[in-house]
Amino acid sequence: MSFPHPGLLYSHPRAKTSQQETGKIKSLQSKVNLLIPLHLKDNKTQSPKWKINLKKNLSLTNQSQNASGEPVPTQKLPEDCHQLFLAGQQSSGVFQVQPAGSQPFKVYCDMTTEGGWTVIQRRTDGSVDFDQLWDAYKNGFGDLHGDFWLGLEKVHHLVQEGRYDLLIELEDWEGNSQVVQFVFSLGGESTAYMLNLLGPLSGELENAIGDFRQLPFSTRDRDHDLKADTNCAKHLSGGWWFSTCGHANLNGKYFRSIPRQRHERKQGIFWKTWKGRYYPLKSTTMKIQPAALEAEP
Repeated sequence: MSFPHPGLLYSHPRAKTSQQETGKIKSLQSKVNLLIPLHLKDNKTQSPKWKINLKKNLSLTNQSQNASGEPVPTQKLPEDCHQLFLAGQQSSGVFQVQPAGSQPFKVYCDMTTEGGWTVIQRRTDGSVDFDQLWDAYKNGFGDLHGDFWLGLEKVHHLVQEGRYDLLIELEDWEGNSQVVQFVFSLGGESTAYMLNLLGPLSGELENAIGDFRQLPFSTRDRDHDLKADTNCAKHLSGGWWFSTCGHANLNGKYFRSIPRQRHERKQGIFWKTWKGRYYPLKSTTMKIQPAALEAEP
């Protein structure tokens, strides 16, 4: 969804604008222009990543009319955290967003990483049970200030207007961390929220989501994985884009040490190509941002 440039104000179709009305419009235009952060007016200070989406994120101000038909600036909710960042918000926290075709909902915005990221998953302390059914994964659960899953339907609304980057951050119990970044898209519920990976964008980790480019989401009550004789969500715990069960599961059970029982070791949070199949990770974060590949033609 794009927003009108704040300099393009509505002109009443039934009469020519009087000098008095022109003065009011110019006054309103000046006020609206003040809402645009100075760093958006000086393209020389923009990083290439920020310039890409400048056109559709230029202003969160829309135009409506009062009872007399005069234009009145109104605030519009941002579509995601990246758009909020471009509007001048630089502190991380919980904010309300409204993607195209969606009702408003709250998200956690990470503004410390370049460009502003919308966090869709976070695991830090095991305070939230991620062994949930389909409806919970569809709608979201947990605490946006702590551990949570934003919800597949919300993520679908966030990314349906174009391609997005998916940034995955992993941490082990020794204080080591790794990141991997993909360009991706996500289908709607009719596709079982099909994850389409368009290739690793950056990071040292090998792709452990699977060798398959398109993976449907599975929970223990909705088995969409690619292993015919096994329900991976039941076998491993939690909901995920399972291929054949053994590559990765960032929504598994939270363990503070390696379980003694072999069947429990399979159920932890793991990324096979980093730390192996049975090492339970300490923390994970998944966050999204409009992809740099959406550059203007």
